[in-house]
Amino acid sequence: MNAHADASALLRRFQPCLRYDSLEGYFADSAEEWTVNPGNRLRRSDGTVVATAGEQLSLSFLDAGRYASGDTVQPGDFIESAAADYSRQYAQLRAAHPELRNVIYGRSVASHTGLWLQYWFFYFLNDYQLAWGIDVHEGDWEMVQLRVPADGSEPETAVYAQHTFCEVRPWPDVRRLAGEKQAAGQPVDAGDADRPLVYAGRGSHASFFEPGYHPTDFYDVTDGRRRSPTEARLELVEPEPTWLKWPGHWGGRRTGYAGPSAPSKHPQWTDPEALLRDARVQSREPAPHAPRLWARRRRAKLLLEFDFSTMSEPPGRLVATVNSADEKSTPPFVYRFALKTILLGSLQTSIPLEPAKHYDVSLAVIDVHGRPTAAQVVLFGPSTGLRGLIGRVGAAFGRLVHLVRLALGARE
Repeated sequence: MNAHADASALLRRFQPCLRYDSLEGYFADSAEEWTVNPGNRLRRSDGTVVATAGEQLSLSFLDAGRYASGDTVQPGDFIESAAADYSRQYAQLRAAHPELRNVIYGRSVASHTGLWLQYWFFYFLNDYQLAWGIDVHEGDWEMVQLRVPADGSEPETAVYAQHTFCEVRPWPDVRRLAGEKQAAGQPVDAGDADRPLVYAGRGSHASFFEPGYHPTDFYDVTDGRRRSPTEARLELVEPEPTWLKWPGHWGGRRTGYAGPSAPSKHPQWTDPEALLRDARVQSREPAPHAPRLWARRRRAKLLLEFDFSTMSEPPGRLVATVNSADEKSTPPFVYRFALKTILLGSLQTSIPLEPAKHYDVSLAVIDVHGRPTAAQVVLFGPSTGLRGLIGRVGAAFGRLVHLVRLALGARE
């Protein structure tokens, strides 16, 4: 049961399927992104640069006690980005290195209760722009783990890490890929009933058992409607590579918050039961009221229209994520707009929506209490030819209705 051959087969059999929020802009990828991203550098706590991407820095450069250069690993060492334009860096990195996209790390840990199957996810940025922007940080490590009893052939317990806590469910209560496909009327393949669904929180990437609004340390929300166009690649890290033993931080302090500790520094790395000490029952609360939001394509640019008059207080921010299925090498871009004292209006942006391309634009707001609303998704087809003309006429009529509402003071 504990032989690597058996553990590897179990890790592949029960590989999770990640589901993201419509407004998500960063996805589970190879940790190598953080060592090859141009300008990233490995530094000491005193500022000394040990290595730079393109010049020594790589996953194989990292180790538990001594770097490949011969330098000793010191407490407080970290890898940081050289700039704060994370969306641009991430888009360029994914385009230059498609082989690093969509990766899940799998490992097994034997304990007195059975065999734990651990799945670790690395994200380029924790873009948690909810709850006043607390804890936005470079790099992000998240994980889930499944316990297979010593005499069993499938998990009995699933544990999903959520910030400083975790949530635990019996295996029969965990949503699987087979159920998702059946609900969508899609054919179910062999093995789909074994693959759990993991819903990643918007920006925070905390792992949840179902979509929705989740009060956690702060607030999380995910609708599970965005997913990778390609299957995530499971990379088994058994035996453990040296870079996973590195004790440093996967991110600097440019955002005001330190990057996460290495996976090997988490207690559950060697003692999976340690995570259970932080288990809790997830409370359910109604999601915040979602206001009326619209997105239109006007002169090949994104036009946003909003009506917050039904809210008790105007929201703090409007968030829009723009994605094009025709730009397969480019991840979704996230844009944020401060609208703290505005109840009703429109915003003509400079964000391009090319007439010949398909787009999905997801919209939400963050209320004055830092709580996110569910995403509202607007789809755009190519606006060329007769279909494009019809679409433009419809958009013009919608614009007229919006202007009338503005003139009437947003009262119906």
